Amino acid sequence: DMGPPSEVDEARPEEPSVSPAVAPGERRARVVLPEVPPDEGPTYYRIGVDHIYEPGAEEIHFQCTRIRKLENLEAAGDRLRRLILIANAIDKIENLHTNVNLEHLELYQNELKRIENIAHLTNLTNLDLSFNKIRSTAPLGGCAFARLEQLYLSSNKIVDVEGIFHLTNLRLLELGSNRIRMVPNDIGNLQHLVQLWLGKNKIASMVLPPLPNLRHLSMQNNRLEVWQPEFFMNCAGLTHLYLGHNNLPTLPVEFGLLRQLVEVDLAKNAITQIRPLPELGKLEELWANDNQIEDLEEVRHLAAFPSLKTVYLERNPMHGHGDAEREARYKERILQAVPNLKQLDAEAFHQVRLITDGSEATVIGIRKA
Repeated sequence: DMGPPSEVDEARPEEPSVSPAVAPGERRARVVLPEVPPDEGPTYYRIGVDHIYEPGAEEIHFQCTRIRKLENLEAAGDRLRRLILIANAIDKIENLHTNVNLEHLELYQNELKRIENIAHLTNLTNLDLSFNKIRSTAPLGGCAFARLEQLYLSSNKIVDVEGIFHLTNLRLLELGSNRIRMVPNDIGNLQHLVQLWLGKNKIASMVLPPLPNLRHLSMQNNRLEVWQPEFFMNCAGLTHLYLGHNNLPTLPVEFGLLRQLVEVDLAKNAITQIRPLPELGKLEELWANDNQIEDLEEVRHLAAFPSLKTVYLERNPMHGHGDAEREARYKERILQAVPNLKQLDAEAFHQVRLITDGSEATVIGIRKA
């Protein structure tokens, strides 16, 4: 017999199985966290401090090196000809005042928002400001770049083409992947232009002024829906034409004016027929996949192109994509029309030329060319 409980035992409450919640007004024990060092962001490096170059260097090239500022180029001075700083974090063009003889300035894939502080670089032949955040090309209007031959401004935020029409020595102009809706007629001032790249914009008209020396033109991935006859007259010297990913219909007869054409991209448009154009005697590459050609009989018109070497027509309705029997018939009919074809879609045909004197019966083996 343990006897009656004491007063102390009676006053002691039953021990809870879980710690009770903190009553209102009571404070929990203070939790001390380890000190966190301040976040100073990514580490950037400096030209001439972290990234060293030889004094008097003619070329400075740093790629993916976390450079944030153009600085410390005085030691190179007027001997510097090529400055290439690709995929860094430079947000301003500055401090090039001593580098007056620069011929090649490449600031591809940085954080630039404007074109500035380069008007004194009058010896430039190549300027590449692609993959930045530039919205206007107007500042180039104050730059007397009489020797500039190549200007790259792709993948920026440019809406209007401006400030470049006095650069009459330009051979190459790259404005792809911007927000351009029209090409000004003033581009006709650039009479020496050989290559013009305008893909992935919002251009709705293919009309260009006369550009007699233009050989390469890209207007892929725009908003083209109509063939405009003056285009073929004004750009009759084209050898390479890229118009894929638009909404253009079947080729007009005026397409035959492009007699120098070697390669043409018409993929993913609204083409329903293959127009025979024997005038295109130099055409070697025809890309017209992902269109709306339904009748397999259309492929017979490929015979009109005597120099054809490569054809892409897959994923047209006539292809019968996924149907082995229809795909075999598609291939057979195209090879009947173009027996010397070297490539059909992704399939290359390896033709072997045999060198022989006619006495094959007496020789063991034949040498391959």
